[in-house]
Amino acid sequence: MNQRRGQFTGVVCANIPLCREHFKLVMEVRGFPPTKAGQFVQLLCRSTRDLDYVERELEWPSPQRPEVENVDLIAPTALLRRPFSLAGATTDGETATIEVIHRVVGVGTDWLVQLRTGDEVGILGPLGNTFSHPVENQIAILVGGGVGIPPMLYLASELVGKKVIAFCGATTRDLLSLTVTADARTPGIDSIEPLYNIQEFAAHGIPAVISTDDGSYGFRGFVTQSLQEYLDRFRIRGEMAVIYTCGPEVMMKRVADLARARQIPCQVAVERAMACGMGTCQSCCIRVKKPDASAVPLPGQDWCYRLACTDGPVFAGEELLW
Repeated sequence: MNQRRGQFTGVVCANIPLCREHFKLVMEVRGFPPTKAGQFVQLLCRSTRDLDYVERELEWPSPQRPEVENVDLIAPTALLRRPFSLAGATTDGETATIEVIHRVVGVGTDWLVQLRTGDEVGILGPLGNTFSHPVENQIAILVGGGVGIPPMLYLASELVGKKVIAFCGATTRDLLSLTVTADARTPGIDSIEPLYNIQEFAAHGIPAVISTDDGSYGFRGFVTQSLQEYLDRFRIRGEMAVIYTCGPEVMMKRVADLARARQIPCQVAVERAMACGMGTCQSCCIRVKKPDASAVPLPGQDWCYRLACTDGPVFAGEELLW
């Protein structure tokens, strides 16, 4: 758990559309602590001014409609903060620039997409633990799907100079939150050849294999299918590689199963809805194996609950009970 977390105000530098539903939000934050790949932040998806409530008596002459001022009573709003994986972070003196990638799915992310340069965002963080880097001569295989791609981008920036391959998937090309380079050749629908065709990874010298469910770009099928074919074709086993993954739970479970069958270490950044991000609300429980069944909690059981926010979000794949 990060002990230097705090509440900060971020100033929007950019809010860039990446595809049909994904946007990259770039913010400058003064005094923000150092971060690493795997960590996340909780964003207040509403104006901080909305929290300055002034109590007053409400005059309600029946049967007329009451005149209300509280924004929560006027229209749907995001009452709770929303968790977002860090897609990148840099520090220049006292000011950090942090990036998150969000997909518009409800009132909270709809508020985020309206942000413009100079707007302010309430930030809680940095939160959670981090990925462990591969040892020497290990191939790092990054597997991201949908909104699970952002932590893979941050991790890629930390692994410059190492052996790395990225596998990313989306339902269709116009939901792929990555930039296809203009001069890159188009991969075939059954190709698992890693190409330098994705700007965000190519900038770090990392090739990528892109999958779309409908075959509109890259490998036709799930990202787990292209990963499996790659592992089998090149006989990747044991300590030759380490797999990192984040995305839909069914995808991460399949990635962890593929890794386990080949005895490849796997680090999974789980995603859970959470109200606080600090272990208070206990809403982001996840089941994990216990190395000692007699130990607390739940003595006598070979499993227990952990919290995605403070014990994670990064867990070893073999520990998770999906």
